[in-house]
Amino acid sequence: MDSKLYHFFYESLHSHDDVQKLSEKYNVCCGTLSSILNQKVVEDVKKSHYRFKRKEDKLVKEWRGGQSFLTLSRKYNYPSTLISTIVLENLGHSKKEIRTFYKNPKAAENARLQNELIESLNADYFFSPRAHQLQEEKGRIGENIISFWLKKKHFDFTCEDEMRAEGHAGKTPDFLLRKSVKINGREICWIESKALFGELKEHRHYEKKQFKEYADCFGEGIVVYWFGFETDILNEKDDRYTIIDSDFFKKDVPEHVNKFLDYVIYW
Repeated sequence: MDSKLYHFFYESLHSHDDVQKLSEKYNVCCGTLSSILNQKVVEDVKKSHYRFKRKEDKLVKEWRGGQSFLTLSRKYNYPSTLISTIVLENLGHSKKEIRTFYKNPKAAENARLQNELIESLNADYFFSPRAHQLQEEKGRIGENIISFWLKKKHFDFTCEDEMRAEGHAGKTPDFLLRKSVKINGREICWIESKALFGELKEHRHYEKKQFKEYADCFGEGIVVYWFGFETDILNEKDDRYTIIDSDFFKKDVPEHVNKFLDYVIYW
């Protein structure tokens, strides 16, 4: 996806309602648009977090005045789970206690907190424990497809957990091929799965923290951005790895890939 189109979608996505509308209008899979929306929300929160924290006294006052976590979330356009965290911390609850409340809202001390926690956690598709759980599941599905594909091709490989068990120190890719194989004309030694859209800024972070180190340690590799990527990445990436998306796997495991492309984190 060229950068102009990516930024169009980035600016057009405000909620999950927009995901379905834009998907139908522009024939782009829901998983790609959902991934872009998630990255946008996370980036917006990072930019505004410290500025927003300065409002915490006002938030607590408004909450004490009867406005719920979800009402405040909609009022300030800020994730409801993070609103509840700010209020609960100001009420004197520790991070451990708050984690307990998120796992079991009924553990909170009164009915109001219990009901508002249930309401706000169910409405937060980005920062709630359920959203994080689904994001992790999304990552596992992408890795499972690659594992299935590698086995189908009869390639000998080891996965990240096995590498650690074998004593590999430092950072390890999701898959290490025990013997290099020729893919797209290159001798590939490792594969890294990213169950997201490859946005340029985030890609630069991953390249610095992961991809270059994999290339240094293991040789040439492949990075899979399952939900597509900005084509500008190809103009500046390290030459020691190739970037692909879901299209690469469609011809071999179409039933797995097509289902994955519609994966969205909302309920």
